[in-house]
Parts: sequence; structure tokens; C-alpha cells
Amino acid sequence: MENAKVDADTRKNRIKHDEDGQEQMYAMLRGVATKRGLTLAELDASPSEFENHLQAKAKKWYLSGLAEADKLTGE
Repeated sequence: MENAKVDADTRKNRIKHDEDGQEQMYAMLRGVATKRGLTLAELDASPSEFENHLQAKAKKWYLSGLAEADKLTGE
């Protein structure tokens, strides 16, 4: 009986830990995106809106990140 209680508590704590981590990650990603100029409406866009409108911005950011990494590594 005691083992079952410990198992249930452990599962509950792991779920809470995972959910908290996920919320922190999403908050961080939203913060970076808004810092880079995305509006809240763009952040909440549906997947098709992303593909039609935001994918070009994401590609530009990705490529500029690669270029910055090349500079930092001396390539």
C-alpha cells in the first residue's frame, strides 16, 4: 500500500515537473520571438499561416544564426 502511494506521488511530481519545464521553455521561446519582432498574432498563427507567412522569417533567422556562428568560430 505504501509503495503504491509513493509511486503515485512520484508520477504526479514528474508530471508537474515536466509541465513546469514546458511552460518555462514556451515562455522563453515567446520572449525571444517577440524580441526579434514577431507580434503576438504572429506567434498564435495556425500552422498554415506559419507556412505561408512566417516560414521566410524563420529561414532568414536560421541563416543569419549560421552566419554568426561561422564568424564566432573563425570560419
